[in-house]
Amino acid sequence: MHAVFKSKSFLYSPLAAVLTVLIWCVPTFLNVPVFRGRTATVEMIRLTDNLIQNHVREWGDTPKNFSEIRLYARQRGLTYSAYDAWGERFEYLRLGKVNYLVRSFGSDGVQNSLRGPGDIGAYHWGYMVAKGLRYDDENGAMHPRPSVVLFAGADDASSKWHAKLFVDSLTGVRRLLVRSRERANFFMLAPHDAVEEFLWVPGQAKIVFTASQSARYSDGLYVWDLAKDEASNLFALDPESTDLDPGSKQRRLYLALSSVRNSNPPTVAVFAAAADEVMLNPNRFFEPSNLHIYSLGSTVVHTKPKSDFLEKSSLYDVGFLGTETLVAGGEGSPLQKAWLRLPLGGDWEKGVSAWQDFASTYGKSQLTPYAVWGVAMFYQEAAKRAGPSSRTGQIFNSYSVELGTAMSKMIVAPGYVRGIGAWFRAQS
Repeated sequence: MHAVFKSKSFLYSPLAAVLTVLIWCVPTFLNVPVFRGRTATVEMIRLTDNLIQNHVREWGDTPKNFSEIRLYARQRGLTYSAYDAWGERFEYLRLGKVNYLVRSFGSDGVQNSLRGPGDIGAYHWGYMVAKGLRYDDENGAMHPRPSVVLFAGADDASSKWHAKLFVDSLTGVRRLLVRSRERANFFMLAPHDAVEEFLWVPGQAKIVFTASQSARYSDGLYVWDLAKDEASNLFALDPESTDLDPGSKQRRLYLALSSVRNSNPPTVAVFAAAADEVMLNPNRFFEPSNLHIYSLGSTVVHTKPKSDFLEKSSLYDVGFLGTETLVAGGEGSPLQKAWLRLPLGGDWEKGVSAWQDFASTYGKSQLTPYAVWGVAMFYQEAAKRAGPSSRTGQIFNSYSVELGTAMSKMIVAPGYVRGIGAWFRAQS
């Protein structure tokens, strides 16, 4: 009894009261900055979202950047800061005239991961199909080129994740975004601002993408590991790719994805060449000597294709942009459905008219540069059939030259497409 009494005496003593208060308060005090930081950040995100929404209603377009948002707020007597409660700048991504994303990376300062909580943000990213298009990697074959329609949106093998390339026709920024179908408002953004083409790596939570023309990052072929949120430039890792190693941000490359193969380990193939000249002859670029194959095992292995891998006679034509690398059953967005209806043969006049209509209707989409490229090929082929020296042949050729000029100046076009455009332009 004496021991029990002594314990009770301590419980009711002033010292015990002080200790109890400290035990309760210390964790609370530690959590207050995080709680307040999140609350303040949510309010700033809400203000940012309201400003952008009002800008869209008033001007019919999303602001170009935070400077425009700040100016818009100042004109309405508001003080605006583009920073969260932890002193980090918000990330703002224009996805179109009415769609955009704005987010804070939170107290840890890094974007959300596959297994972590989502970032604080406002998300207006528009329509996502219930079941997207998929690349056909099941038969183990390597294709000369993927269907470019995939760059406007492609599912992984599980259809739980959807990747899409967004292009900004005002700034030329090209961002690759991966969005979850199972977790609301969860997405990840590839760590490069000039992504050109991409494909999912078979059997892995990874994406391979090409990138060039960035003022911040090196040109190259990247593998983005979504689980770690890390991207590695295969050209920089491979000691045999000395002619392609970017070395510095100034080294420019022409890059065009070829294929991925569902092998063990998976492999990826890419056409690559140093961008030493403004013009890029497609007949010389898309040949086996410029094709590089990488095995994506624990160690990256670089190989060259067999000499009979590609048939040059069947490679470079309008079918080069076609649909033979798609898995059946994908829904596709309205843009992608329109692309898949484009004819690859048959009546020439109907074909060129359909491709021109697509380029006109979807003038600021991810697929526009490829559509203009297709029209240029139509006219170039028609000029050859009519005879280069004939009046008709000269007219057709002049059209392909004009289209090539447009391709070479497209700010959203991949670097190699712009180079091919310059080559068309020089065929006058």
